[in-house]
Formats: sequence, structure tokens, C-alpha cells
Amino acid sequence: MKMMTTAESRLITTGTYEIIVISSVPPAPTSAGEIILHRHLSQLDGWKVSVVPNPQYLLTRLAKRLNRTRFYTWGNNLNVLTDGRSWDPLCHDHQLSSQKAIVLTVAHGDGCWAALRFAKKYGLPLVTIFHDWWPDLPIVHAPFRQLIARRFQQLHDSSNLVLCVSEGMQKALGSHPNSQILYPIPASLPSELRFNHSIVDKSRPLRVVYSGNLYEYGPMLGELLQGVKDHPSLQVQLRGKNPNWSADVQKEMRERGLWLDFAPRSELNQWLSSADACLVTMSFDPAMRRRMETSFPSKLLEYVQFGKPIVIWGPEYCAAVRWAKEGNKAICVTRENPAELVSALEKLQRTAEFRKHYAKQTCLAAQKQFNPLVIQEAFCKAISDLVFI
Repeated sequence: MKMMTTAESRLITTGTYEIIVISSVPPAPTSAGEIILHRHLSQLDGWKVSVVPNPQYLLTRLAKRLNRTRFYTWGNNLNVLTDGRSWDPLCHDHQLSSQKAIVLTVAHGDGCWAALRFAKKYGLPLVTIFHDWWPDLPIVHAPFRQLIARRFQQLHDSSNLVLCVSEGMQKALGSHPNSQILYPIPASLPSELRFNHSIVDKSRPLRVVYSGNLYEYGPMLGELLQGVKDHPSLQVQLRGKNPNWSADVQKEMRERGLWLDFAPRSELNQWLSSADACLVTMSFDPAMRRRMETSFPSKLLEYVQFGKPIVIWGPEYCAAVRWAKEGNKAICVTRENPAELVSALEKLQRTAEFRKHYAKQTCLAAQKQFNPLVIQEAFCKAISDLVFI
């Protein structure tokens, strides 16, 4: 039986509150930010959740049409100029069940600007989740990027509750009277898969797995595969779509069984559970430095639930490495040269004490800081405290 939290019991005794979601990242059991929001909201008791749908108006359609031409940057500029106004009619058509409501948004896309206007118009508390540094993501001309950056900061400053994905995000956004760290909530695993420690058989290669983005991280991961594809004691397997590799490399890695498609959740869980270690990558590209400093890879939280050693390949300044180095929680390779990573994996393969130490660290993280129940409780408390102030 699910235990009721103190915050939830207070809600039930004082009446149901409504969460109005106005966000370009809606709650959905899909991937990335959508599934994170879905996990939070689908587990709430004592709350009514209403989601304002993403509008499809003329300017939105025109911008999307331009995106399919060589004028795509101008289409994105047009989206910035609209300031999310196409959301407003649907927002204001929403019937408030009572004044016991809060507005929830994710600082990504143009829905968050509409959420800010709606909250101000009706005097409702605004909760904003900051997962990515949105101003750096759209392909727009410089003046429009500066405009997004100003709105992004205004959204932060105007929110009643700010939920930051990392300490780096919180620091970059600046001071706020009610800013909290909320890591991306992972899936809850069946008990038989949690902390399934595999005994490394030295007669077979150490199997290291990665699941996720193969486009931005494709070149570095492809170079890694080329370096270990014939290694006698290491095997690296990747899962993901559309790797940024040549057709010949794709064909070779597919035939070798080193590149696999995305899989249903149950199959993915079995694959991760059978691995010896899990790999997290962060970009070394200087142009992506702020994103690496502020974002926190959700796959890291998913991986630790299995109790496998974690290997993080990324620059010193990225949020994942900074987390790992506090207490030696994971193996960190902070140089871009894949030979450095191969060397670290070879040491892991031959050193039982290393494997035992890092497996223990991931188990501790899964039980405490990265426990989905702990993260959900923090989310519930933060929004409940907001409405009871």
C-alpha cells in the first residue's frame, strides 16, 4: 500500500488543489522531460491535474513551414516574436475549479511565457522547472537569443517556486527566495532488477553499456567503438537512434552487435541489468559548456538503480562530474581522448576492488539521493509548502 505523505494528507483535509500545466513539455509517458513530468504528476494524490494542450495556430504553422526551408532560422525568429501568444486563448478558456490552484511549467519552448502571463493575470502561484538552459538551444539570430535569455531570467525571477535540475543550474540562474534542487526522477524498478550485481568473469570481456543520444554524442562514441571493437577484454554496446556516423560505420557496428535499437522498457531494463558497468557522456564542445554545467543527465539516475559501476566521460566542469567527484561516487574520465576512457575501463576490468567500490556507491545513491521515492517526496513537499504559505 502506498503511504500517504504529510503534505498529501493536509491537502485532503483542506480540499483538493488544482495543478494547471501550461508547458511546451507536457506530461507524457514518452521520453526526456515529458516522462519526468509524467512520473511526478501521475503519482500525486489529492491534486487535480489539468493540462492545457499545445496550440496549432497560424503563426505556429507558418514557423514550422519555414523550418523546412533554408529560411528555418527566420522561422525560429518568428516563434520568438510571438512570445507564446498562440497559447493564450486556450489558457484563458480553462475553467478554474477554484482559486486553490497553481500553475506549473517547464522552462523550455514558448509555453512557459504563456504560463507566466496566465499566473500573473489570475494571481496564481507559478512553479517552474528548469531542466535545460533553453536560451542556448533554439537556432535563432543573436538579437532573438538575447531576447529569449531576458525572458528566461524574467521567468525565473517571477516564479514563486523554482525547481532546478542541478546545483549548476541554480547557480547560473542566480539568487531566488524559493529555489530548490530537484533531480530528474528515474523509473521505479522491479525489485528483482535492483542492485543485480553480476560477477565479472575474466574469461569474457567487461561489458559497458550506453543508452541515449547518439547524434550529439555520436562522434565521440563512434570513435570509442572503433578503439575497442576488437579489444580482448572490453565490449562497449550502445542503444539509440540515428547515430551521427557514416553509413559504413553504422553497418559495421550493427553487424558486430555493438549498436542496438531502442527497446521497450522491459527489454531495456534486462539489458542494463545484465551489464557490468554503465557509461554517461557529456560534451567537450566549448560551445556547449553552459549546457554541460547546468544540465544533469537523467540516464545517470536511471543507471544507478541497477547498482552497476558508473563511468562518466565528460569535462571537469560538467554537472555529472562535479556530482561524482564529491565522495568518489563514479569513475570520471575528463579528457576527450577515448584512449583515456579505454585505460579507465581496462583498470575497472582487472580490479575487483574498484568494481566493488563503485557498485556500492551507486547502490547508496539509488537508496538515498537518487531514490525515486525521495525525489517524489521532495516534489510533493515543495508544491504543498507553496500553497500553504
